[in-house]
Amino acid sequence: MTKQKWWVEAKGRKGTVESLEVKETVINAAGKSNIDVVVIATNTNFSNPTRDWVKRWQTNNPRPVIKLWERTELEKLCSENPLAIIRLHSKALSNQGRLQVVETKLWDYASFTDEPTLKKLWKVKSELDLTPNALFALISSEVANGDVNKRSWGAYIDEKTLVGALTNGLINVMCLVYRVNEMGVRQYPIIKSLAYLILIATKRVGVDFVSNALTMVWDDVDSKESPEQIRKIILQPVIRVLSRKLVDVCSRNCRRMTTDSSELTEKEVEEYWNRLTLKDIKEGEEEVEHILTIETCNEPCVVGFPVNKEVGCPLHNIEKPEENLSSILEIVSKVMAFRSNES
Repeated sequence: MTKQKWWVEAKGRKGTVESLEVKETVINAAGKSNIDVVVIATNTNFSNPTRDWVKRWQTNNPRPVIKLWERTELEKLCSENPLAIIRLHSKALSNQGRLQVVETKLWDYASFTDEPTLKKLWKVKSELDLTPNALFALISSEVANGDVNKRSWGAYIDEKTLVGALTNGLINVMCLVYRVNEMGVRQYPIIKSLAYLILIATKRVGVDFVSNALTMVWDDVDSKESPEQIRKIILQPVIRVLSRKLVDVCSRNCRRMTTDSSELTEKEVEEYWNRLTLKDIKEGEEEVEHILTIETCNEPCVVGFPVNKEVGCPLHNIEKPEENLSSILEIVSKVMAFRSNES
């Protein structure tokens, strides 16, 4: 390790950073003998004459090293170190910068993005430059934390990028699964994402194309032909997940077959085919899950809470639980003691 002392100045601007500001910073820092690196960072950019001046100065003055970090450079650094930007200032990123963080989080850090970020990116999807790896990262995060029925990236994107996401995912699935396992993260969203991509691709580009892709995608990767056994190991869990989901959906109204759902909840079954279309939900119009609750006022509480027509079940009438912790914990303790003895 080499110990260095850095001089860092931030230049927040609405326009290009003034050349004089850069020159003064460089000269002031160079006057101190213990400075190794000078960083001048801005949320905008530097002019070409400013950059040329720095290059000429650096030729004659090898120390300190001068670094000009403008917005594009800062976004590149942030995308390479997403944990830092998440910890500090995610709002400082552009929409494309947020997308790069989503991609980097999956492929480099084996972690998935939160739903609020996914919602924001969906609203500006037409502004994004979506690569196959970015698309796979978005879909995996939707499967893990979001909802592909509400934000079906595979239905939105062009066919070329869609197929690229599927093939890249298949080629790298073993590496991704290994990484998420090492990080203690669920690997199931990776498998489910590939099943989703196969479903969408089959609809959009056809059975023959997808079948050939699944058969040939590993051929000549790194100039080596993949053994048939490897193909089976990779495709078996993906196809099984897809098949089980289709069984859940198709058997729902089938007069011949009746079975318990193995993959999907009742709500997921109802919304399953939404993933094949674009269903924009405007802000403030998110679907709300309504729960019907009926309380019979003339029946006692079997746990032993004092209830009557005016006083209802304490579990269904908790107000501001964060401000009444003692009362809440007393209710929890009583219910736990009674119900655990039943089992």
